[in-house]
Amino acid sequence: MSEALTVSERIAACFGISSARALAIRPLYEAKLAVVHLEHSYDNGEHTILLPADDAFLVMLYLVDVDHCDVRPDSARTPLTTYSRGSMCLISLRNGAAISVRGHFEALAFHIPSALFIELAEEAGEPRIDDLITCRGIDDQVVRNIGAALIPMFDMPDEVRDTLLPHIGLALSAHLAHRYGRSPIQHLSGTGQLSPLQEKRIKAYIAANLSGGTPVDKIAEACGFSVDELCSGFLSTTGQSVSEWIASYRMSRAQSQLSRTGETIARIAAECGFPDENEFVATFTRAEGVPPAAWRLRNRH
Repeated sequence: MSEALTVSERIAACFGISSARALAIRPLYEAKLAVVHLEHSYDNGEHTILLPADDAFLVMLYLVDVDHCDVRPDSARTPLTTYSRGSMCLISLRNGAAISVRGHFEALAFHIPSALFIELAEEAGEPRIDDLITCRGIDDQVVRNIGAALIPMFDMPDEVRDTLLPHIGLALSAHLAHRYGRSPIQHLSGTGQLSPLQEKRIKAYIAANLSGGTPVDKIAEACGFSVDELCSGFLSTTGQSVSEWIASYRMSRAQSQLSRTGETIARIAAECGFPDENEFVATFTRAEGVPPAAWRLRNRH
């Protein structure tokens, strides 16, 4: 357990936190994952957090609305983004990472070593997971529910907690592997179609990266296909081209945001991958016959 706690302490220190509650979980054999409850207020402007290179993945489940941006290796910063409470980010730590945080921050950090996915593949007799798809600010109900189940366990007696934790850790790692896992090489079936798991992963990648424009070559690279195989397999499986499906999904996501949230039209346009607010309004009006604001008034939940 000391090794996992050292990982937890290191993560907390990266966020400028001297002491944080942590759980150490061994779901299968030797590999351990760590869960750290991080809470801190960065009230004096933005605070840069540097995460060292590690053969592991980091999942952040936000417990409050959090403002932060990514810091690229050349020190350039992405636009400051608000990640809503209950959303999550998933990144690889293979090359390290850096973010800049502002204001109050509270999250559960899951540090998951690559060795755990090797053990999981061997146990399940499935292809080895080579990587996980990077996701930022997505709503993953399974991860959210697992986080909610873990929070009370920080205060449970060891004998109760230690009985439950391996099962929860296994459920988390299996979910991440199946939803976001990437095998070294992806091939179409003999019918030229995607397998259900391949289709699910491609759509999950698009959904997780919708605000970034999701060009086809990036989707293919992330999901382990050539561009030609991705396009032909996707069309054969879904009856839509990749670009058609993305356009339809953007509109569906935008409608959900309009009806369920109070986000501004400009914010929804950016989150759904439209170039700007004007393009979103024009596209939405052509598709629905009314502008987004008018549609929202009629369909607000």
